Amino acid sequence: MDFNQNNYKGFKFNFDFGKGQQQDMKGQSQSFKESFAELKRKIKDRDSNRKGKNPLLIIFAALVIMFIIFFLTLPALNYMAPEFYSFLITAVIVYNVLNLVFGKMSILRTGTISVAMIAILVIAPIVLGFLSQPIFRAKSYSRLILVEDANFADTVKEISYDKVPIVDRDAAVVIGSRQMGSVQEVVSQFEINDNYTQINIKGVPVRVSPLAYSDIIKYFINFRNGIPYYVRIDMATQEAELTKLVKPLKYSKSDILMRNITRHNRFKYPTKMFGETNFEVDDEENGFYITSVLTRRIGILGGTDVEGAIVTNGSTGESNYYKITDVPSWVDRVYPSSLIIQQLDYRGKFTSGFINSIIGQQNVTKTTQGYNYVPLNDDIYLYTGVTSIRSDSSNLGFYFVNLRTKEANFFSVPSADEVSAMNSAAGQIQEKNYTPAFPILLNIKDRPTYLIGLKDVSGLAKMFALVDAENYQNVSVGNTVQEVIDQYYSRSDTSSLPGADADERTIVIEKIQSVVIEGNTIFYIMAEDDSDVYVGNAKTLGAEIVFAKPGDALNIFGNPRENQFDILEIRP
Repeated sequence: MDFNQNNYKGFKFNFDFGKGQQQDMKGQSQSFKESFAELKRKIKDRDSNRKGKNPLLIIFAALVIMFIIFFLTLPALNYMAPEFYSFLITAVIVYNVLNLVFGKMSILRTGTISVAMIAILVIAPIVLGFLSQPIFRAKSYSRLILVEDANFADTVKEISYDKVPIVDRDAAVVIGSRQMGSVQEVVSQFEINDNYTQINIKGVPVRVSPLAYSDIIKYFINFRNGIPYYVRIDMATQEAELTKLVKPLKYSKSDILMRNITRHNRFKYPTKMFGETNFEVDDEENGFYITSVLTRRIGILGGTDVEGAIVTNGSTGESNYYKITDVPSWVDRVYPSSLIIQQLDYRGKFTSGFINSIIGQQNVTKTTQGYNYVPLNDDIYLYTGVTSIRSDSSNLGFYFVNLRTKEANFFSVPSADEVSAMNSAAGQIQEKNYTPAFPILLNIKDRPTYLIGLKDVSGLAKMFALVDAENYQNVSVGNTVQEVIDQYYSRSDTSSLPGADADERTIVIEKIQSVVIEGNTIFYIMAEDDSDVYVGNAKTLGAEIVFAKPGDALNIFGNPRENQFDILEIRP
């Protein structure tokens, strides 16, 4: 009986304790409500007794501050731009701070409305952005770039060795910096902008970059006359020159006021979303800035793409917007490289849906770790390899994308990836400790072939290597591009085979010269009234070529390529 009573007493104790806890919580709740009501009453009392500036003056002051912020940050006033929402949130905060310090509008009322507005401006883009993600729209992401299958040999034509681009951006920076002392009037006033855009000028691949004002003092000294020069680097010869523009650049990236190229375009096109801005030069040596204009293809905030370009004359400031289909043909760079790579990766990842990209991963691909540019048909193409999602040091093929039109081709060529080719090239001259640059892809005898610059510690290419993409053990190394291409031709198993466009010609020798490369005698012939260089291997041409001299007529058969003809045999 006592045992049960004890239990009962304990139970009663616990029950009383819980009841006390509830009473405490109830008391705290009532206390909080009373405190909040008291605070609300005090705010109302303060609002009724506030003596501040006219609300219109507060609004005007807020607009002035927001104009200054707009001038400095240059956001796109576009609902598809994330910075637009940040700009509006900043405007709400600025107004409330001004009203709190100087105004007489009700703090409670404006604060409540402002909190609601900020909540909408924060939540809306988060929700809209989430609904635009690949998890819901995988197929749409995979279709951002349309890629056609193509034949490599038919699409990528062979180019002459004197037009092969061998200067990457890092090397361009080194080469360009050495030219600043060549013109005394600019060496102390300007520096080189780090743009170094790769373009074609009259069919020659070059990298160009304008000069920039050295500092704010040099800006105020020189801005009336503008920037008179730009640096041009021949990508085939590695030669640089400080070139004078027809008209100086009055508008530039280094300007700090209204002639800043981004600010100039923002005030003319306040709703456009800008991508990258590149400096280009037309064939008449006029400087222009090409600014890509972005849009969203998926939902409100997803699927970034280019819808057009703004072309700005660097001298007059005249800016014109072109839809992507109307961009002038002399323009080389419209699509940012990073955007193209992103869209190619979306295509490789989401073609078979979002679930497959995570589970199963059948036919899931990605671009390789790098890209480069190849001049084709007076346009600039971005090239990169395509590999499986597991990165097994081999390529499934290559993408070539036109950076003006976004025309994209895929070449199905099983091959070694670029890193493997770079390591293979460096291994041929490992005693020199040269660093391989990311390769460019050339058509050599209708085969995809990597051309790799081998750099010394200064960052300049001192030697070059050609690596067969399909057989990366087949490597040729030389001191010049011409030497390594000739060497590669002499070693190639396919160099003695006629191509699809092989033909027969009769030429009259104007000059003939022989060189020995790795034990092989190569003959170079200049013909009368002919700009092509005729190249032949003594082993295949026979003894007759040894006794050939200027004035002799030869009936030859071989493979034509740009500015060169490979002689396979001399016919009767």
